Amino acid sequence: MAVGGALLVALGSTAAYAGGSTKTDLDNGVLYFEAHNGRDMGQSAKKVYVGEKFKKTGGSTVTARLEAHFEGGNYKDVDRTVKKGKSIHWSTSVPVSAASDCTAVGVMFADGVHFETPYIKRLC
Repeated sequence: MAVGGALLVALGSTAAYAGGSTKTDLDNGVLYFEAHNGRDMGQSAKKVYVGEKFKKTGGSTVTARLEAHFEGGNYKDVDRTVKKGKSIHWSTSVPVSAASDCTAVGVMFADGVHFETPYIKRLC
């Protein structure tokens, strides 16, 4: 599932993207993450665009925070409560200099437990 699909469509891109999308299956849902360099989306090559989603499919209500981690810094959404059958979404753009090693990883903290997606590469 392309998490940043709405993000990418909103930017009007039809290019073949560098970067990509990934997901992690969890006991209580799925964590999706997408990251692309702006140049491959008809935007500034000085930006990396990320989108993240947690789709909760089971278990009790949790408080979760979505984050994108780069070599040059971590970018965070606010804490949100999510119930079974609901999703939370987050997207942002960051300076490409934050991805100094050209990678990013999607992270979620849910009730104090750390989860992450596989790394996305080729962001610069």
